[in-house]
Amino acid sequence: MTGMTHEAYIDAMSEMMQLPVAAEHRPGTARFLAIAAEMAAILDGVVLDDGELVLAPVFCPPATGEDGYA
Repeated sequence: MTGMTHEAYIDAMSEMMQLPVAAEHRPGTARFLAIAAEMAAILDGVVLDDGELVLAPVFCPPATGEDGYA
């Protein structure tokens, strides 16, 4: 995170969401944020060509009758 420590982020989000983070959970929460930041940095480094963007098809379940079966 740029310009904010993980501890400051935990404090800010905890207050904003009115969701307290117990003292014993803070080290794990901070570690998770560090891991998430590392993963985000890897993804940010990947160059993607918008012209080759291939979206996955959308699953549409079959229509069902009144009895709940297709």
